[in-house]
Parts: sequence; structure tokens; C-alpha cells
Amino acid sequence: MTSLGDRVIALAREAPMPAVAVAVFTRDERLAEVVHGVADLGTGRAATRDTWWDLASLTKVLVTVPEVLDLVARQRIGLDQPLHTAWPAARHAPFAAATVAQLLSYDAGLPATVPFYTGLTGRDRIVDAALRTPLERPVGSGAVYSDVNFVLLGALAEALTGTSLATAAAQRSGLRYPPLPGPAVATERCGWRGRLITGEVHDENAAAMGGVAGHAGAFATIGLLAGIGQDWLAERVTTAELHRAVRRQWSSNGDGERFGLGWWLAPTRALGGPSAGPDGYGMSGFVGNRIWLEPGRGYGVAVLSNRIHPVRADRQPFNAWCARLLDLVAAAA
Repeated sequence: MTSLGDRVIALAREAPMPAVAVAVFTRDERLAEVVHGVADLGTGRAATRDTWWDLASLTKVLVTVPEVLDLVARQRIGLDQPLHTAWPAARHAPFAAATVAQLLSYDAGLPATVPFYTGLTGRDRIVDAALRTPLERPVGSGAVYSDVNFVLLGALAEALTGTSLATAAAQRSGLRYPPLPGPAVATERCGWRGRLITGEVHDENAAAMGGVAGHAGAFATIGLLAGIGQDWLAERVTTAELHRAVRRQWSSNGDGERFGLGWWLAPTRALGGPSAGPDGYGMSGFVGNRIWLEPGRGYGVAVLSNRIHPVRADRQPFNAWCARLLDLVAAAA
């Protein structure tokens, strides 16, 4: 274990979450991989390298974005193509004129979220409701990070490929939607479902869709997530041209947030920590997950945790801990 690995282990032991897994990697090498803590406080079960973790919104960029980019690479759709011409189901949607790129970069005028689960169940009913979601602002007038965009993009990918996201994820990268092949980390005691959530998606809209959605629902082990991060760093996910497109700014807003295709670009929400590079990009998940990639510096960091176990609370301690981790890795790099 390298000295960096020793420092990551020490920091993992100080994590303000019941369980945490961390991987630090370059394009072709794992510099550190650590799992520490309790997967389920009710049973005392420990988290291990074989444990599966809810990826929450990391699903957007690790499942849905690659599927949409594959459609672009195969010229089935275009980034600048209006949604209604790419996907006939969207022809009467309020945002039908928004381009595929505007949906990917959260600039289609849609709200951050809609609680579809409070009145609807079933994938088709929720996708239909998402297609009828009213605009919150004009298309192209500024980005608002939105789950609704990726409910729609996931459905678009499934419609144009004829393959479910669950099958596509397993085949492309090994990510899994439940049922899982091994034990999972517990997340929240969900008031809506009336039970502790273990081995099923935490996100309520994704759960109401049957557990498979474009914005949430996928699971990973820490080793699997690190390998996918390496593929993004090494530009093995899609074409070189589309990798460049992913990392360039397509939208922004008055809060200083910048967005590529699905991914958050530095310095959005300080996701890359206090020492983020200018070309860094990443994504976070509500349950306490994060992936941050530094292509110019040649390394990435992946974090999995059960921040909301057994109940959700202030996320600031998690964010502060991640900032310490990212600063540590940047200094070592």
C-alpha cells in the first residue's frame, strides 16, 4: 500500500458516515482502494469490497449518458437535434423543441424534480407524466440541474434501442439494477415505503418506476466504480470527439454552475474540492456518493457511502469530508 493509500485509510476511519468506500486511480492504475465501516447499523454488518452501493444520481452519467452517446456515435440521433424529431413520443411535449444536448446539459427548461411517485406508479405512467411536465423557464435560458431531464433521456434510450437500461448497464459496464448479485449497503428508513431500504433504489421516483430509471437506480461495488472511472479518464467510453464534447461547457446559470453533457464541470458546487483543476468534472449522488475526474492531472477519485443511513441529515459533514479527501489526493498528485 502506498503512502497515499495509508492516508486514505486514515481519513476513511474519520468519515462522518456509517460506511464509506474510496478509490483513487489513474487511467491504468489503482492508487488506493479502501472500504471501512458498517453497511447496516441494525445488524452491525460490515461493508466489504464485494458490497453493492446505491449510485443515486451517478446513474445519470454512468448509465444514461453512455447510452445516449452511443446513439449519437451511431448517428441514430444528433446532439443538436430537436427532441421531437429524435423521439416521436415527445412531439407534443412542452419542451419538444429542446435539443438532445439541452436535455443532457439541464437546459431544457424543466424543473429540478417532480414528485411523480406521490400519485403514480409504473414506468410508462411516470414517463408519460414527465413528457407532459410544464416548462419552468424558456428552453435554453439557463441550466437547472434536473432529474426530470434524465427520466426522459433514459426512456428515450430504451425506446430507440429496444433494450432496458438494466440490461444495457450490465452489458456495457457491469453496473446493476436490482436484484443484486450480492449484499448491499442500507440507506434510509423511508417514510414513504415505511421500511429501511436495502438493496433497492432509495430515490422515490425511480422506485415508483419499478427500480429502473435514467436518473437513479443503478448499483456498483467500489472496484467496479473505479474501473468505470478509469475508462472515462482514458477516453474508452465513447469516441474521442464525444469525450471532448462531454467535457466542454454546454450550459451554465447565475449561480456559477457549469454543465457538460450530464456531468458537472469545475467549480460547480465545489464538487471537486478546494484544489479542483480547471478541466475537472464529476457527479454526486444524494445518498452520499461522488466521482471526480481530473483529466489534465491524470487521476480520479470515487466515493461511495451511506450518508443517509438510517435517516437523512445535514449533508455538510459529508461535503467537508470529501473536500479533505480531494485536497489530500490533489496534494499527493
